[in-house]
Amino acid sequence: MQKGHRTPSLSESSGRVIQHGSTTYWYGLPKGGKFLVISDVHFDSAKCDRDLLTKHLNQALADNAGVLIFGDWFDLMQGMYDPRRSYSGLRPEYKSITYLDDVILDSAEYLKKYAQIIKFIGRGNHETNIEKRLSTSPIDRLVQELKHAGSEVVPGSYSGWIKFQMVKASLMLHFHHGYGGNAPRSKGMLNADIDQKEWPDADIIVSGHTHQKWHLPVTVERITTNLHVQERSVHHLKLGSYKKLDRFAGWEVEKGFQQPRLGGWWMEITLQRLCNPVDKILPVVIITEAI
Repeated sequence: MQKGHRTPSLSESSGRVIQHGSTTYWYGLPKGGKFLVISDVHFDSAKCDRDLLTKHLNQALADNAGVLIFGDWFDLMQGMYDPRRSYSGLRPEYKSITYLDDVILDSAEYLKKYAQIIKFIGRGNHETNIEKRLSTSPIDRLVQELKHAGSEVVPGSYSGWIKFQMVKASLMLHFHHGYGGNAPRSKGMLNADIDQKEWPDADIIVSGHTHQKWHLPVTVERITTNLHVQERSVHHLKLGSYKKLDRFAGWEVEKGFQQPRLGGWWMEITLQRLCNPVDKILPVVIITEAI
């Protein structure tokens, strides 16, 4: 489907992401669903915990849970022009003249088993760095390979919105791969107030980049046009990482980064009928840690 602004029907978008605008996406969920929400996998890094990643993707496959990846699937720091490159961080299978191609094709081969549940792969700073320096998009190239395997995965932007449309209810997720520093003391939680102000229509706000991992539910008050006051929860999710910190040497340890808590989050969306004060169907979000 070409990029446009036509609103798809619920049946047309059921179980898959459809791009609506340059940074907006539509996801049909007639009765809700379950998702694995992750970022900062750094798949090609020698420090990526691929055993944990495989464990979580196998769980998602068994549960038929959609997988949403919000940036930095790739590491790609060992190529030309990258000041962070370190030969010791290069996996043996990628020590070739076609380094970039080898990483993309290896990622595609790994993900083919999960092609039917991979729904969205957004850009992170590691991918946009390659776009800027080498004039190619590793995310778009990966998605092309996965589509050959029957996937309906959509390549995504660095920041944007996904609308989950259910029967008589909807839910808005705002994503941003991440910004700012590592915030070793606050873990980035102070940004939740800023994000809440910046994206007041969001029911879920997710971000990555810093390799911090936390879930902060915030209760907000909304009022309808009929003057019905309602309280609802906004879920702020910092997505963590699958890349372990090597204390010996390298970019992360030199910058004073802390050992991250690995893994992502399970997000389950269900429907609940509210009978008082009005008869209304509301979406409910359940967040649990993927460990």
